[in-house]
Amino acid sequence: MSYLSVILIAVIEAMDCFAVATSIGLGRSGMSRLKALVLALSFGFFQGGMTLVGFFSGTLARHWIHDLGSIIACAILCLLGTKFILEAFRKKEHVHKIVNLSFASIVLLSLATSIDALTIGISFAFVEIDIVIATITIALAAFMFGILGFEIGNRAARIFKSNLPQIFAGIILIAIAVKFFF
Repeated sequence: MSYLSVILIAVIEAMDCFAVATSIGLGRSGMSRLKALVLALSFGFFQGGMTLVGFFSGTLARHWIHDLGSIIACAILCLLGTKFILEAFRKKEHVHKIVNLSFASIVLLSLATSIDALTIGISFAFVEIDIVIATITIALAAFMFGILGFEIGNRAARIFKSNLPQIFAGIILIAIAVKFFF
């Protein structure tokens, strides 16, 4: 897999972190920059960690389904891409402002935003990839987008009010999946 593909996947994976951090940035009264830094670090840790867990799980399963690896990687990425596109068309419920986040809430938010990274990690087990570089790239992207989202909160909410970025992310995942297939 090319480095460009890894970077695109990392950015797409970081979009959930960005969206959560942006909404927290909007309601940041009572939330310090230190806590925002902890949130971003948690995003990076969980995104990277779940990618590795998925990779090692997929590696174990690869022995049983070796010949289907490219098809499985393609299917996983197509499903994720489709999920992104479908979620873009769903009506979003009103986002409640978050005044103060506990450490447990930060961990839960990080875990929730990293579930897709688990499936990405599984797909990585079926393609030729430097998993260390991929994991670091995904973790850094989640961290940076977490910081960026928190800092630009209100402006980012106006810019990303449309569903086009999420649709674009889904299309990129499906395109990468098709590349796996061929």
